Amino acid sequence: MPATLPRLAALVRLLLQLRMLLCAMALLLIPADRITNGTLVLVVAVALLSGLAARNWERFVPYLRSHPILSVLDILGTGAILVLDGPSGPAFLTTLISSAVAGILFEWRHAALVALFQVFSYACALLGYAAVSGPDASIEVLTYQALIVHPALYAITAYLGVFLRRVLTELASEQVARRSAERAAAAAEERERLARDMHDSVAKTLRGTAMAAQALPLWLKKDPERAEAVAKQIVAASDAAAAQARELISDLRDHEDDADIPFAQALGGIVGEWSKESGIEAHVSGEPASATEPRHEARQEALAILKEALTNVERHSGAAAVDVTVETSQGDGTPATYSVVVTDDGLGFQTPPEELLRAERTGNGHYGLLGMVERAERVGGSLVFESPEEGGTTVRLVVPASTVHDRSPAPQASA
Repeated sequence: MPATLPRLAALVRLLLQLRMLLCAMALLLIPADRITNGTLVLVVAVALLSGLAARNWERFVPYLRSHPILSVLDILGTGAILVLDGPSGPAFLTTLISSAVAGILFEWRHAALVALFQVFSYACALLGYAAVSGPDASIEVLTYQALIVHPALYAITAYLGVFLRRVLTELASEQVARRSAERAAAAAEERERLARDMHDSVAKTLRGTAMAAQALPLWLKKDPERAEAVAKQIVAASDAAAAQARELISDLRDHEDDADIPFAQALGGIVGEWSKESGIEAHVSGEPASATEPRHEARQEALAILKEALTNVERHSGAAAVDVTVETSQGDGTPATYSVVVTDDGLGFQTPPEELLRAERTGNGHYGLLGMVERAERVGGSLVFESPEEGGTTVRLVVPASTVHDRSPAPQASA
């Protein structure tokens, strides 16, 4: 119910505003010879109270739910108008709001009690009008409309209020369930992303540290100087793993890159820095459209895939040079795309990439290629590995792009 209350309160506010309008219409439609001071005062009072309640609906609605006696007072007040104006006058429509509000705010049992009390109040008003007006009454009370239709309208409007309440409650429940599912999906996606990032950084560093630690006892026996060097390497690798873990934690807190930097410029910076650290010649080429950029999430994942591809080149390929090509494309009626192609002159895959991916999908304990593919697929892109028999490897990434404005021209960088 707490999730539904704001919607119900907003609907009650609308009905109270409608009552104000109906009161104004009643004053205009009641014949001048039937308007008395009492009728004028009562109609204006109901309009003002409805306006005040609508203005302060955020406080009024919870208070009305906690004090149903206010509904009884409201029914008595509007019933008094019928005593003066008659059961079939324009003011009758203002009394229907009470049963509708009761149906919206209360359970159907309480709404039924309110409707029954309103029918009783209407019958009393009918008798009161007949007694006050006497034989000179301008409105006939012994009619099918006055005796059957009007009382039935109270039950109908109460039912409509209950029905609207039920619809809004179901809608709120569905929205809560959807939000819970979205949170669960986001948490699962974040776990998958963290698993990929852990594999791309900390896991590889720790794996190398573990291998060095395993060999340390042997070097202590055979070559103490080499053992000392290996120990230093383990310390350095441990520090690197700690730094990578801190970077991952920081990334979890703020998983945003600098969106003001054009993608090609960010890519060129990553390639240039990698080339200096690895000692492998790297060149960035291509002429992407300056007004086209990968979409926000696609940009993040594309840069992560690029880093992983370059890391694989350094560790496994034995390449002497790497070419990175960036391109954009948009055909007639087709969405814009941004492609990044990484080509090296190394040894290539000893096992076909398709078989490696199949093995990783079945759970062989490795996630390198699979993590890259999942990153691309997560943002609606694609990633293809090509390794011809003559050697070398090509990683071809395509991600969705969008048109932007005020972007600096894409740079051409080489290292």
